[in-house]
Amino acid sequence: MKKEKGENSLYVTQYGMGSNLCYLLKETMKCYPFLLVLCAFSVVIGIVIPVITTFLPKIVIEQITTGTEVKDILIMTVTGTGVLALCAGGKVYFEKLLSFQRFRMNTYYTELVAIKGMTTDYCHQEAERFRKLHTESAGACNGNYSPMIQVYDVGIGLCTGALGFALYFGILARLSVVLVVFLIGVTICSCILNHKAIRFTEKHRDEKVRYQQRTDYLANVSGDIKSAKDIRLYHMNGWLSDVYRKNVEGLNGWYRRYTKTVFGVAVGDSGLALVREIAAYAYLLYMVMEGNMGVADFVLYFGVITGFSAWLSDLFGQVTALSRISSTVNYVRTFLSYPDTYTREGGRELPKASDGPKELSLCNVSYRYEGAEQDTLSEVSLTVASKEHLAIVGLNGAGKTTLVKLLCGLTDPTKGCVRYDGVDVKAYHRDGYYELFSAVFQQFSLLPVTFAEAVAEEDPAKIDRKRVEECLKTAGLWEKIASLPKGMDSEYSRAVNDEGTELSGGQIQKLLLARALYRKAPFMILDEPTAALDPIAESKLYETYHEVMKDCSTVFISHRLASTRFCDRIVLMEEGKIIEEGTHTELLAKQGRYYELYETQAKYYREHPAEGGVSE
Repeated sequence: MKKEKGENSLYVTQYGMGSNLCYLLKETMKCYPFLLVLCAFSVVIGIVIPVITTFLPKIVIEQITTGTEVKDILIMTVTGTGVLALCAGGKVYFEKLLSFQRFRMNTYYTELVAIKGMTTDYCHQEAERFRKLHTESAGACNGNYSPMIQVYDVGIGLCTGALGFALYFGILARLSVVLVVFLIGVTICSCILNHKAIRFTEKHRDEKVRYQQRTDYLANVSGDIKSAKDIRLYHMNGWLSDVYRKNVEGLNGWYRRYTKTVFGVAVGDSGLALVREIAAYAYLLYMVMEGNMGVADFVLYFGVITGFSAWLSDLFGQVTALSRISSTVNYVRTFLSYPDTYTREGGRELPKASDGPKELSLCNVSYRYEGAEQDTLSEVSLTVASKEHLAIVGLNGAGKTTLVKLLCGLTDPTKGCVRYDGVDVKAYHRDGYYELFSAVFQQFSLLPVTFAEAVAEEDPAKIDRKRVEECLKTAGLWEKIASLPKGMDSEYSRAVNDEGTELSGGQIQKLLLARALYRKAPFMILDEPTAALDPIAESKLYETYHEVMKDCSTVFISHRLASTRFCDRIVLMEEGKIIEEGTHTELLAKQGRYYELYETQAKYYREHPAEGGVSE
């Protein structure tokens, strides 16, 4: 039965070691079953080599002491060493094959984690628990020695250790059951001691994740071109270095405590091993001195006791490692099974996008972010009519962006519902609902690919190049793109290609417009994408959107009231509520809050014409 771990904020599901092993085995069988065949061969080789190494000296010594012919002794020696050489070569060969196959599985798990991150309900991306689970899961698949693929090495070691233990147990049991029990008891004590290090890791994992998240973020910011100007102009390098150093010191403190724990465990483990070896070898010497054991048997049992202790230690060590891996797998499986609530299969059929936009309504909607003490939106009701151009304006923090996320279906309301064509959007297939929208957000995403790919956002073979050109012309960017050496096949940005082309803020907005036009969606959302532009540039760009989107329902978000005067209707938000709505002229005539804000902004631009005021 699955249990939730309540020791930390992540509430990681404890699936159990057996369940996790079955999960990993099933995933391997599904993707690369040949990997399990290679593991089986490695186990066979891993048991054959030490067995031959242990028994060959005994056989040779017996042949020598019994007067066997030199020829026969040489044949046995050469045969044994030849098999050893073949096994050693086979071991190296299989290790190379295993390395490649493990890498393929690592890629598979990395893809699973990435896909979950990209396709999960958007609201999860805003939850701290999900983000931390994502970080931990990505780390579990990162590198050729990641925990998710260490299981194959551990599995090989575990199976080899179990077979070796069984074989040597049978041999030693013939010598002395008491000796066997003693060796097992000491090794179990060693295993319990080693488990202390695992408990430390489990107890303090959240602390480590927190420090890693911060250091990774700061490392990324330090090399991010978007942050480069601020870092230099505001002399942030010293401050960021201090913050980074403090978190690194915190991480180093974690590792110091971990190292101290591991060192204490290692010292205790070594002491137990010393006691074990002294007792075992003393018993063998006693047997020889009493005349109860010959030279050949002494050599055999000497090797068997060494091997038995090694097998047993390795067996418990692999169980310990498997427990640690199982703990990591718990995080990955908890992340991959993070429950989504949006409809992804079936669902009610959506009206065809080609039929044009339908009515979209917010019905008495409230929304509260996770951990917040009050609602960001409170009992908001709003209808966007077919082909209406609606402006949602207000000061920063009024709830405009949250409202847009509800309209797009990125987030579901805490209370109330969102309806499209009279139907609650929860009833629609969510991915199909997303296809109704083109959006340009303030924090946009443009990959460093060719301009054709940036506009179409699909496989190059499927791109309608003629349509890309039309969209770029409509957006007013074609002249710039056509002047480049490779035209639309030129690459945007120098992030990954030194020959890429950088665009100005206004040109980027035009590229985003071309991308939105290519999509042919019935709804357009503009969430302050031009906030970094001056008011005149923003006003002109919004008017361009207004013109080219005349057959779409369009929602303009802005905190600059003058930029959306042309809209069919303007909604003013404040503190999560709609306080006024109407046309620009109607709202000014009311001389309410909209009039007050508009006059305040207009007065500023009249007094500072160099800032790019918009004429009335």
